[in-house]
Amino acid sequence: MQYEILQDQCKKLKALSFIKLAKNLHDASTLAIAKPAISLQKSLLVLEEILYELYKLEMHTEPKLKNKLTLLKNRSFVAKIHPRRIYLLMNLVSKMTSINSSEVAEAKAAKIVLDYISDIVEWFIERYDRSLKAKLIRIGSNFEDITSAFDLNTLLQDDQSTEAYKSAANWFELAAKQGNASAQYNLGALYNQGRGVKKDYALAKMWYERAAAQNDANALYSLGVLYHLGHGVVQNYEEAAQYYKAAADLENADAQYNLGVLYNQGLGMPLNFAEAAKWYMLAANQGNTSAQNNLGFLYHNGTGVEQSYEEAIAYFEMAALAGDASAQYNLGYMYLKGRGISQNFEEAAKWLHLAALQDHTNAEFQLAMLYNTGQGIPQDRIEAIKWFKLAAHKGHLNAQYCLGVLYVKENDIALAEKWLQLAANTGHISAGFELGRLYVYQLQQPEKAFPYFKAAAEKGYADAQYEIGLLYAAGSGVTLNYVEAAKWWRAATDQSHIQAEYQLGLLYEQGLGFEQDLEEARRCYRLAAIQGHSGAQYQLGNLFDKGKGVKQDYTEAAKWIEQAAAKGHAKAQYQLAQMHSHGQGVPKDFVKAAQLYRLAANQGHQKAQFQLGMLYKKGQGVAQDYNEATKWLKKSLENIK
Repeated sequence: MQYEILQDQCKKLKALSFIKLAKNLHDASTLAIAKPAISLQKSLLVLEEILYELYKLEMHTEPKLKNKLTLLKNRSFVAKIHPRRIYLLMNLVSKMTSINSSEVAEAKAAKIVLDYISDIVEWFIERYDRSLKAKLIRIGSNFEDITSAFDLNTLLQDDQSTEAYKSAANWFELAAKQGNASAQYNLGALYNQGRGVKKDYALAKMWYERAAAQNDANALYSLGVLYHLGHGVVQNYEEAAQYYKAAADLENADAQYNLGVLYNQGLGMPLNFAEAAKWYMLAANQGNTSAQNNLGFLYHNGTGVEQSYEEAIAYFEMAALAGDASAQYNLGYMYLKGRGISQNFEEAAKWLHLAALQDHTNAEFQLAMLYNTGQGIPQDRIEAIKWFKLAAHKGHLNAQYCLGVLYVKENDIALAEKWLQLAANTGHISAGFELGRLYVYQLQQPEKAFPYFKAAAEKGYADAQYEIGLLYAAGSGVTLNYVEAAKWWRAATDQSHIQAEYQLGLLYEQGLGFEQDLEEARRCYRLAAIQGHSGAQYQLGNLFDKGKGVKQDYTEAAKWIEQAAAKGHAKAQYQLAQMHSHGQGVPKDFVKAAQLYRLAANQGHQKAQFQLGMLYKKGQGVAQDYNEATKWLKKSLENIK
């Protein structure tokens, strides 16, 4: 179906004399599965060609640079690309086709890009065809027509040609000097934006002030913005607030919203969430989506208004339906967490996807998480990585961390290191820890791991404290230092880290770094053993078995050693087999002993292999079998080093 649509679009492009464009689209379509990397390149060429042709069509001149990034960042040009969704798709295609060439392109990615390209091409064809048939509309010379034709929306949202702006500036100046408030405001807007005239904040302020003196709400609001941002004047929030208040009282929605922002942030006035909510509500009731979103946030947190997730959702939804990316993200997040509404991953995915298409970084990350887990949408590794990358390239630390972890699982060590390093170097503790583990266990570069472990350990990250203790205890990447190892393990045990507790027990039992302390060793082992650590269970049982620091007690020894053996601990299995062979703490039972010897022997335990061989030789617990005996006895000799 998609192939037929694309081929039909190729025919239409040829009919419009876009031969090169049609060929690139055809190639992108036919190579998507066989050669996805080339298909992506062809899709990029289609996008570049469309942008180039659109620029000539809309701006009435050729672009100085035929560069997609330059054109997509040209505000005057971008303002002409309607609807907004098409611009977003262009941006998305640009990003998806600009992935590092060293990464393997897959057919699915190429097909996804083609879906987007198809929508863009269809829109381009319709727009180009319509433009060819449209009549050229010229600006009249009537004074009233001129002032209304170039209102604020026209000036800032639907850019005209340079000559049109110059012409507008001349007409506005004539009207402004005659005292027309609307013309004064519009002339100020031109100076503020540098359109049709040289950018000049001082002249913008002068004309705004003249219009404001006639109670022009837009001019009062614009003066507030100048003081708010410090454009052409010393930044002054108090002054900005006064102008916003005057415009807000005249029901200017943007001024009401900005006044709410000042109260919300305590800029130029005391922090006052109730006042912020009041002004947000006035602006929200006029359809200001930013105000609706911010008001939803106040209801979510219960600041300035009575806390209500339901009210928050209502305002988020209001703004989200109008296309506000932040509100779409917030609404998606409410569905994701089930706040004030039944948890619904499908709805969450829908709203997060809409926000992500508008370059909302947090939405890109959350959408990637859903694709990664398959919640609300089919699990898709390629989509997950795509959205993680979009967020990660914008500096989203958790996205960088997640990408690193994904690549570790896929054993792509180079990419794992790249993303974990980016996040870790910006202070992401978990990323630093995972990077340290990558250096120790994958790249065998413990010296590189040490600073990352230490940074995380000093922030109280228990697993990093444990790992840094291992480095010191082994002298791996650092000078051997049992005292330092013990220090970090103690810090980890303060957070109930059972592996660190076990390692401390070993130091105390062996007297490494300080005098042997069997009582302290037993305490450490017990704390870890009762939490299920098999090594600690074996060591604790062994203390009772040997009577080290305690009265010898085979029954207590067997209790702990049995638990470790059940978890597959080879030494515990061998030790328990010995106890069954001699009837120490457990019934004498050669059949059970043989079973346990076999379990340990299959894990390469040399003594277990020898004892199993001897049982076969003697026919104890097993049928006498010299061949089996010889096999296991030989295996035990192979393991002697």
